Parts: sequence; C-alpha cells; structure tokens
Amino acid sequence: MTVFKGTFADNTHMHEKSLTTLEYPKILAKVAHEAAFSASKELVLALTPTPDLEEARRRQAYTTEAVRLIDLHPDAGVRGAHDIRQLLVRTSREGVLAPADLVEVMETVRSSLYVARMLDKLEPNLYPLLRALGADIPQRPQIVRRIEETVSEEGEVLDTASPTLRKLRFDIRGANQRLQDRLRTLVNEYSKALQEPIITMRNDRYVIPVRAESRGQVRGIVHDQSSSGATVFIEPMVVVELNNRIRELQVEERHEIERILRVLSGEIGNEAESLKVAVEILAEFDTYLAKARYARMTRASEPILNVEGRIDLHNARHPLLTGKVVPTNFHMGKDFHMVVITGPNTGGKTVALKTVGLLTLMAQSGMHIPADERSEVAVFEDVLADIGDEQSIEQSLSTFSSHMSRIIDILHRVETIQKEGIPDIHGKLAETLVKRQNRHMLVLFDELGAGTDPSEGSALARAILTYLLEHHVSTVATTHYTELKAFAYEQPGAVNASVEFNVETLSPTYKLSIGLPGRSNALAIATRLGLDEAIIESSRQFLGSSGVRMESLLEGLQSDRKAASDERYHLSLERAEAEYQRKQLQEERRNLEEERVRIINQARAQARRELDEVQSKLGKIRATTTRDSISREKLNQVRDTARRLEDKVTLLPEPAQPRREDPSVQRLDGPLQVGDTVRVLSFGQLAELVGLSADHSSAEVQMGAMRFRVDVDNIERVSKRQAKESEKSKARTSSSSGIVIPRYEDRPPVDMQIDMRGWRVEDALEELETYLNNATMAGLPFVRILHGKGTGALRSAVRQQLSHHPLVKSFNSALPQEGGDGVTVAKLGA
Repeated sequence: MTVFKGTFADNTHMHEKSLTTLEYPKILAKVAHEAAFSASKELVLALTPTPDLEEARRRQAYTTEAVRLIDLHPDAGVRGAHDIRQLLVRTSREGVLAPADLVEVMETVRSSLYVARMLDKLEPNLYPLLRALGADIPQRPQIVRRIEETVSEEGEVLDTASPTLRKLRFDIRGANQRLQDRLRTLVNEYSKALQEPIITMRNDRYVIPVRAESRGQVRGIVHDQSSSGATVFIEPMVVVELNNRIRELQVEERHEIERILRVLSGEIGNEAESLKVAVEILAEFDTYLAKARYARMTRASEPILNVEGRIDLHNARHPLLTGKVVPTNFHMGKDFHMVVITGPNTGGKTVALKTVGLLTLMAQSGMHIPADERSEVAVFEDVLADIGDEQSIEQSLSTFSSHMSRIIDILHRVETIQKEGIPDIHGKLAETLVKRQNRHMLVLFDELGAGTDPSEGSALARAILTYLLEHHVSTVATTHYTELKAFAYEQPGAVNASVEFNVETLSPTYKLSIGLPGRSNALAIATRLGLDEAIIESSRQFLGSSGVRMESLLEGLQSDRKAASDERYHLSLERAEAEYQRKQLQEERRNLEEERVRIINQARAQARRELDEVQSKLGKIRATTTRDSISREKLNQVRDTARRLEDKVTLLPEPAQPRREDPSVQRLDGPLQVGDTVRVLSFGQLAELVGLSADHSSAEVQMGAMRFRVDVDNIERVSKRQAKESEKSKARTSSSSGIVIPRYEDRPPVDMQIDMRGWRVEDALEELETYLNNATMAGLPFVRILHGKGTGALRSAVRQQLSHHPLVKSFNSALPQEGGDGVTVAKLGA
C-alpha cells in the first residue's frame, strides 16, 4: 500500500544555509505547533521544498482541501492518535505491551477509524485527494474490540479479559473476605494486647499491630516492628494458611494477565505493518490540517505555480512580522528576470528580499502564502540567499570575507546545477538542453559588494550580476551603489526597484516600486534636519555634476511616476462613472420599452373589448332587421361606431416581442456593415444599419421614422430578400385577422433630437409641444432637446415646461461627453 501520497521530503536537497537564512525553519516550527501528535510534528519539521512542479501543485491541492475541510468542520482532527510505531516494532519481535501501551494502540486505531469514516463522507468533487487518502487508511476495528475487552481506559486489565482471570479474581475476593472476617474476630479477641484495633499489611501479608510487651499473647509470625520498638506486626498462625492461599491465587492471576497481554500483543504484532501505515497516514492528514490552520492564522491563499520563473505577488506579507505590516507588491520573470533594489537603510529592502524568498519556499512546500489570491510563484530548482552581515568568528573572517565566502558557495552551486545532466550521447543533446532550460534558480543578495572599498565593491557586484544575467538566473539584489542603478537601467533583462522614503517625516514607507531606482536621500535628509545650506551646497559640488544629475533625474522620475499614477487613478474613476451611466441608460431604455409595450397592450385590449361589444351589438341588429323594422339612421350609426373602433385598433402599433426568432428570416454571418438589413432583437423589428461606433460596440439603426443607437449584441444581420418576404407575410397575417397595421414609413418622420439653439422662448415652447406629441405618437422612448448653455433662459423655460408635461416621465442633463447642461434628455411616457 502506498502512503505519503503528498511527498514531504524530496531527494533534491536545497541549500541548507539559504533555508536558514530565509528563516524557513521558523515557519516549519510554527506549522508544527499546529500539529496534534508527535508523528505529524516530525513530518512537518522534515518538510523540504520540492523543485517538481506537479508535486508542488499536489501539495498545494492537499492544503486547499484541508482549509476547506476546517472551514466546514472546525473540529476535524486525528483526536487521540499516538505515534505507536515503536510499540509496533516491539510486538513484531514478540515483545509484550503493558496495559498503558495497549490503551495508546486502542486510541490510535480508534482515530484511524474516525478519520476514515469522516473523509469518506466528504463531497467527492470538493475533496478528491483527502477522500483517496482516507480510503487508504487500514481499518482494524477488531483490535479496538479486543483491547476494550482486555484493559480499561485507565490501563487496568479487566475481569472480562478471560474466563480464567474472572474465576481467579472471584476466588481472590472470596479468600480475602474470609481472611478479613477471621482477622476481625482476632482483633476482638486480642484487643487488650493490640496497640490499635486495626488490620494492616506487611510484606504483602495481612497482620495485626501488637504491643511489644504483649507479643507472647499472640502466636504467629512477626513481619515487622515499629521504629520505636513499641509495636510488632504479627501474622497470627490461624490465618497463615488463608494468607498463603491468597498469595497463590495472586501469583496465578499475575501469570494469567501476562498470558493475556502476550496473546493480545501477538495479535497486534500480526497487524503491525497495517497499523504502521495507519499511523503514517494519520500523520500525513494531520500535517495537512496543520498547514491549513497556519494558513488561516496568516490569512494566506493558494498561489498559482509555474516553472517559467514568473513571480507576481500582490500585497504579500512576511509571515514572521507582527504588528502593522506594509504589504509588498513584487513581480519578475516576464519582461525581466533580475531586480536591483535600492533605497535607504531600514527602508524595507531586506524585508522585501526575504519575503520573496520565503514565500517561494513555502509555496514549494505546499503551504499557502500570505498574499492576495491570484498571486503567482515560480517553482525553482534551488533558492540561494546571502542575507545578513554576521561574521565568521571560527574562521576569523571579516564581514566582506564572510559575505564573499557565501557568494562563492552560491555561484558554485549555480554552476553545478546548470551543468548537471550534460549528455554523454550526442543523440540526447536536444532533450537535455530542454531540461537544462527549465532548471530555474532564484538567487537573493543583500547589500551585494558591501563591506569593502566602494569602487571595488561596486565593480565586483556588477561582475557578479552580469554573470547571473548571462546565465539567465532569476536574481533579486539590494545595494547602495549608484553604478548598479545604471547597470540595471542599461542591461536587458534587468530592472531597478526602490523602497520609498518620506523625506518630510524622515521615515521609510516600506512600499516597493518596481521600475524606479531609489534615491540616497542623504542631502535631502541633511537639509531637512537643518544642516547649514553652505555645507549642503559644498557637498553637491563634491558629489560632482554626474551625481547631481542622477539625483535630479531620479527626483524627476519619481514625480512623473506619481503624476502618471494619479492620472491613471482619475481616468479609472471616469471610466467607471461612464460605464455606470451607460448601464443606467440601457436600463432606462429597457424600462421605457417595457412600459410602452405594456401601455400599447392595455390600449389594444381595451379597444378590442369595445370593438367586440359593438360588433356583437351590430350582429344582433342585423339579426333583428330580418324580423323587425329598424331605421337606416340607427344602423349607420352603429356601423360608424364599429368603424371608428377598428380604426383605433389599426393605429395602435403591434407591441415588440423581444428576442423572438422570426422563422421566415434567415440570420447571416459575417461582420456588420453600413447599409445591412438587421433585426433589433429587443424590438423584434427589422431596421437599416446606418452607422457603427469606432470600437464596433454600438450601432445606429433606422427603423421607419425612428433613428436610435443600440448595442451590437442587440442586432443581427438578415437577408434583404427574406426580410421583404417577412414583411409581406406579416402584412398578410395582419390583414387576415381583420386588423391592418400600417408600416412605420406611413407615419410622419420624427427625429430623436430637436435643435432650438438661438430660438425665442415663445417659439421654442410652442414647437416643443408639437414635437413631444409627434415623438410620443412615433413611439420614441426618449428625445434630446438641444437648447445650448448661453444665459440659461431657454434651458430653464424648456425644463419648466417638461416638469409638468403629461407626456414626459422624467428629464435630466446629457452626459458630459454628449453635451452636458446644453442638452436635456427627456424620457417619454404617460
């Protein structure tokens, strides 16, 4: 049976020193603290990052299922499980377990049964891995029953362990009772000779305390004497046999217990391998739960993994930091694979460096990372780090020497990993090169080149970075050297980054900016602190023209970047507002159309009822003309009434049937073009396409006398020939029903917009009344009234009339990009 489906230890060992430098063992200790028993704690502490992508994804999937499980069942766990593997080894070698050991075995087997049942009840689609893990747990309920029959929860062997033991204990209790009765009788007989009227034990024998001067009065065996010598403890001869019988029974009891434990231990030994597997799966399951609990504690989420060297962290936090932590946003591996971070001391450069490295190790170990969802982390062959300035006392090395020793070790490991797998057979060259390309490494350098002469340190740091850049090694380095800012700016594949610093408050913001080098801020800080201006100016001269230009350039870049960021923010707000207005307008148009259809349907229904009533009366009158005389005048009057009602129904347009397919019209594929015949789905009517927006997201269509704008998703191309046949078919269908519906072209054309700019108020209001009536009869959902801004008199008069007009439902100014206050949009509706 296969166990440890989510591998914890990997054959490929990462750089141990780097793991410690990045504080990875501290994370393991915190996760181990969440584990329930020693086997799972050991498993967590032995956890190493895997360089295999599929293995890392499998580990992440297990953790994700465990997080989902504890959210659903917070009390999920392995309960009273113990690491009984050493006990199982003893039983497999015919050793005998003590009752307390048997209790641990029983509790562990109970735990395996509980976990197996719990995992089996989980939803298969949500917990496929945990269900499969639970299915592999060996279940041995007979072991639990046997131990329950043999020992109590307190570790005492029970009378039910065997019939022989039950009988022996019954006999022992009977013998004890007889002995106690006999001794109580003797206590009464020898009361004057006894120090106290009690029964006690010495050397596992029942005795009575006799005064030393009266010892001759009691015949028996002396077993003990008090420290003062005043009392001797005598076993009366009359109870010696009874005591002997009890001792014999107790020896037999002990032998029976040993036999029972030996037999039961042998049964456990026969299942030792299966029980060992159960313990290991319980430990594995508990490890996933420990990871899940730690993920919940750190508000972590599952990262996306890749092997292309991409890292994209959103609001990442170092899990060991406490208090108010400023999150880090970091990305690399797409357009560049080297980041050079510059900025002041205590500015957060090292924290950013450690966060990137530590979260990478956590992700490859199957742990969720404290960052926003959709953050992405690469799976690396190795993560190598040189962080900190500790000195090697044993080797008597300086800070620079200590750093350089670790850097040499790191570069040697890079070279070794990249050279692994060089083929001996030419035929496998291509395959091996592909494998080598996928062997990504992450190198982290803190204050590269520090601790020595700045010019030499800078040159050395540049050479090291060049080597790593040429070998396509993912690298993040922090530095103070200005030359490295220029290096990262000039070299393809490298980019500058900086940790921002607030000169006003003289404190770091801890915010990382990718793409912008950091400023030293030394002169700015000195100025802020009040250093004499003359000294500041002198230092600028010593800095040299190139240094001053560099600082001025960085200051300008930071200002431009902030301005661009502010501009993007305002543009995003404007886009959001425009999108909101567009959706509101679409919703209002849809509501207007629904209201129009409702009103038309109500009017048609009312007219139809009146027409049916008149036609019914007319039928009755015609019937009576064959029997009674009726004046021609009255007959013509009824006929005129029916005709008027027919005309009333005829003038009402057929209500739209949104999204109802016309079987007589064939949809055409292909791009929309001006002049196409289209069907407006929301109206169920044919129209002509007269215009398209620049991005082809909306269209302008002519439907009879109406011209309006719709989304392209609301229209579809149709065949002109079949469109004509459809119109004829509709006309025939309408005529056959006795109701003739006129075409839109039969109505006078009404534009959706009226331009009143420059008109006198009196003329404008008179024309507005006629225009609103015509627009309503034409079925327009809304109209645009262009009155301009000017003095505002015409706008006020127009809006005053609209405010109490019976055909106007509401009105408001147009959108800024469509005329603003110079245009009023009026929604029509009774």
